[in-house]
Amino acid sequence: METFRALSITPTRSDPTTPIMYELSGDSTEIGSADDNAIVLADPSVAPHHLEVRCQDGRDHLLVNLAERRRNHDLVWAKYRAGDTYWCPRHGSIARLDAREWCSKCRTRRGSLWLMRPLNEGDTFEIGLGFRAEYITQARAAHTRERELPPRELRAKPRRIAFASSAPEIPVRALPTDDSNLWRWHPNGVPFPIFVHQRVNAHCARHARENREREVGGVLLGQVCRNDAHKFFLIITHALPAEFAEESRGQLTFTHNTWLKIHRTIETQHPDKTIVGWYHTHPGWSIFLSEWDLFIHQNFFKHPWQVALVIDPSLDRAGFFVWDKNQVSHPNAPVEPFRLAELDGWGSGVRPRVRIKLKDANNS
Repeated sequence: METFRALSITPTRSDPTTPIMYELSGDSTEIGSADDNAIVLADPSVAPHHLEVRCQDGRDHLLVNLAERRRNHDLVWAKYRAGDTYWCPRHGSIARLDAREWCSKCRTRRGSLWLMRPLNEGDTFEIGLGFRAEYITQARAAHTRERELPPRELRAKPRRIAFASSAPEIPVRALPTDDSNLWRWHPNGVPFPIFVHQRVNAHCARHARENREREVGGVLLGQVCRNDAHKFFLIITHALPAEFAEESRGQLTFTHNTWLKIHRTIETQHPDKTIVGWYHTHPGWSIFLSEWDLFIHQNFFKHPWQVALVIDPSLDRAGFFVWDKNQVSHPNAPVEPFRLAELDGWGSGVRPRVRIKLKDANNS
């Protein structure tokens, strides 16, 4: 087993927005607004809030320039927490500060003073006024398959993360029941209906069937809307594959480069769309959300209208999983599974048949 370590970074000025995951794979990860940082956050409030995550003695720590924070009247980090240590450039490591909250050997407050704080699962911290980060860990099986390297242009540049500063509004509109390209899924007990475009149907079915030996997946794009009664409903219009993901027989991991590619594609090709969920396959494992799947969904698809679509290509079946009262509803089995689209003739312009619900298929 190995430990997956990551920061989940969410803009606090934009909602709804899916967090970006940055996997902590090295010994040091710098976060700030400079172009040479590992994670570059495009917001003017980040400049004086440079941070670093450093792995020391097998544990991740957050490094904060305490002197710089005090000069900017940021007292969030001033309160001592168990496990905190300090480092003075003149006198080295310091276990505790003096009554002045400074190095006990320094006569003035000039210079630098660094705080080193151990990170625990679920710890959150602000990065300027625009971002919030959460430290997350999860045990996972070690992979023997070599990672596919991303293109050179993605590896060479800093990981720049930029978000819109204004929150998009959720529009009020009628249910799109008159669009023949959309298939509606809304079993009894599910809090909101989901409308799926046929292109999403075809993409997910093809992606699943072409990769029967390992888990694959991606994100679902579309619109979140409200009806006249102000109830949510989803329209899923596009699906993007999770490129550069770690894929194995029993697990799929979205890496930082996966998210980088997804967000760049949205910015350039689908700027009017929102990430409304994700999909992935369970080849030969049936349809459910594993512990790892729940970890991904709970950390990166937290909004009450974001969904998970699980597909088992060996059964030609799929199922949606939704949030219901802050819990993932029925994670061990879908409420109402359905068959995948029939893709024969799709390439020649013939539209695939609409998905057939299992209960209807059994009665036919």
